[in-house]
Amino acid sequence: MTEPDDLQPVDDGEDDDTEFATIAGAATIQEAKRKALDQLRKVVPYVNEADVDFVVMEEGSKGSFFGRGKSEARVEARLRPAGERVAGNLPRDVEVLREFVETTIELVGIKAHVGASEVGEALRADISGDDLGLLIGRHGATIDALQYIAAIVVNGDRRDRRQVIVDAEGYRDRREAALSSLAERTAQKVVREGAAAALQPMTAAERKVIHLHLKDHPRVETVSEGNEPFRAVVVSPKRPPG
Repeated sequence: MTEPDDLQPVDDGEDDDTEFATIAGAATIQEAKRKALDQLRKVVPYVNEADVDFVVMEEGSKGSFFGRGKSEARVEARLRPAGERVAGNLPRDVEVLREFVETTIELVGIKAHVGASEVGEALRADISGDDLGLLIGRHGATIDALQYIAAIVVNGDRRDRRQVIVDAEGYRDRREAALSSLAERTAQKVVREGAAAALQPMTAAERKVIHLHLKDHPRVETVSEGNEPFRAVVVSPKRPPG
């Protein structure tokens, strides 16, 4: 794993308008962006993503067979000077989300930093710390529960509900990549053996990743079967039309 790069103030010749920039590496460009943004927030806690310029330094590569030649994506995140920032204080919903997540993890005795921002129409809280395995839980069960409750707190009774995402150290990107790989391997097995294969029970969000990954597969189809919390995805050979 790449160690986070040190956050550096950039001397732009103006004593009263310091810029900050940092570089982060990760398996994907999106994960590297989030890591770099989180590093900025360790120095400037309420940075909104809209006030940060990202530069992709290296796109990264999956490498060849057995991962040879694999390289990380690297992204520079640069905080815009104060006079150029489009976001002022955090929007109320974002602040509610940040405060709730921060208070919750403090109550369970976890020391971590919480940053929050608007990402399109969604609200996102990113948690960073030295050891967040307990917060993530087995297969993400704990952080999924935290995300579910956070969405209730943020949205309340209003009808125009906003999507809420709670992540810790890029777990969701890593989990999505692992699930996509599982979906691909399972599809290959189903095609090779000509028989359906049932995966382990998953949350609705995880099942959605499997369904979406195989949605356009020419030779297999997917369906969820069973009752929660034991509902699982079944991958089957695609039935011929008619």
